Amino acid sequence: MRLVIDTDPGNGIAGSDVDDGLALALALSSPEVELLAVTVVAGNVDVDQGVRGALEILHAAGATHVPVHRGADRPLLQDPRPWRALLDARREDPGAQELWGDVLPGDTSSQVRPEAASHVLVDLVNRYPGEVTVLAIGPLTNIATAILLDPAWPTKVKRVVWMGGAFELPDLLQELNAAYDPEASHLVLTSEAPLLVVPLDVSLQTHMHLNEVQRLEAHGTPLSAYLAATVRPWVTWLARRFGREGCPLHDPLAMAAVLDPEILQTRSRAADIELAGRLTRGRTVAWDATNDELLQVIVPLPEARPVDIAFAVDNDRFMRLLLDRLCP
Repeated sequence: MRLVIDTDPGNGIAGSDVDDGLALALALSSPEVELLAVTVVAGNVDVDQGVRGALEILHAAGATHVPVHRGADRPLLQDPRPWRALLDARREDPGAQELWGDVLPGDTSSQVRPEAASHVLVDLVNRYPGEVTVLAIGPLTNIATAILLDPAWPTKVKRVVWMGGAFELPDLLQELNAAYDPEASHLVLTSEAPLLVVPLDVSLQTHMHLNEVQRLEAHGTPLSAYLAATVRPWVTWLARRFGREGCPLHDPLAMAAVLDPEILQTRSRAADIELAGRLTRGRTVAWDATNDELLQVIVPLPEARPVDIAFAVDNDRFMRLLLDRLCP
């Protein structure tokens, strides 16, 4: 299975999601995966912090042969400063600084490659037409740029699996991976690329607890030790902030679905993202385009090809796969 992972990893950075790192580790621990490249995009952290996080994971896994490519440092059109201010405020939280105080920077023994991420996405898909799956676990800026560079790219990629959006969380106006770059999300959602969307409303049904972090600690490999050191403060911080017993695993779920599609239940829907509106910009929307009873009075619904959207997950099956691969 030829795979490219497009990601915004924040492992080791105070107050940052660690799930990108777990998704990368799951891919690196799966013998059926040929990881062709890791491309990095700004989102959860700025792009240079993400590059560092990717290099750290690869070093811990003994996979420094996998090339890392720096991608977009800002959205296609949207000003990133409001998002950056919100996300950076978490880094400065005193509780986060305390919990991450003992997390030391990981080692790296390789350098980021000079080729831009979007060009690499184009080149690899052209080199292996119909064979490359792209796991997109951050904002879609790099993927959208690849489509702008090569409009035929969506017809040549095997599949795009994207962790992003939220369709059944009425109190949530925006999900980070979708709303950080809404124009990029629109371009990808409405392209011809075969697409599986793993939205936030499904990934929130997953849980990793401290006893599972202990399994990583006990396994004793450089990779499991690195993961445990970076995951433990995140699980503890979420428990303190939100009263959760564990942390949701958004991005590893998308990676697990690449390995074992039976982990998810999906349905076919048209999907897009709102690009206007004070409250609705950045909100993903899905609908059944085959339903003739849908109201189309004010604005006719656009013609849209269907995408696969996950709506349920087998968490036990998912966690077995994740931990058995990371701690065999």
